[in-house]
Amino acid sequence: MLTKEVINSLYRKFDKRPSSPDELDIALLFEHLLDSHYVAIDDEANLILGSVPEDSPFHSIPLANIHAIVELADEIVIVLHSSLIILDKDDSKVHIHINNPAATVGERLTSLFSRLRN
Repeated sequence: MLTKEVINSLYRKFDKRPSSPDELDIALLFEHLLDSHYVAIDDEANLILGSVPEDSPFHSIPLANIHAIVELADEIVIVLHSSLIILDKDDSKVHIHINNPAATVGERLTSLFSRLRN
């Protein structure tokens, strides 16, 4: 199970993309997910996830945008800049975690002043 600490550590550890998609552990996807998630790579170097609806932005992901592919006990996690795609190994369940970065000091001050004016 992914805890908040594990999720945060994945974002911190894989905050940058590898220099080449060849450095990703793509074999994990085909070893564990081929039957339940219908994983493929198209001619344009996009990872296609068949278990994600075609109208979702997570259905087709350029390999160049992936920061890491990580195996956990029951899931394979695809780490992107500000989101995680969590694929269950045993079935076709897909979970998406979207990282909401903390507001900057400037954003907080703007929000504070706009509330004071109202």
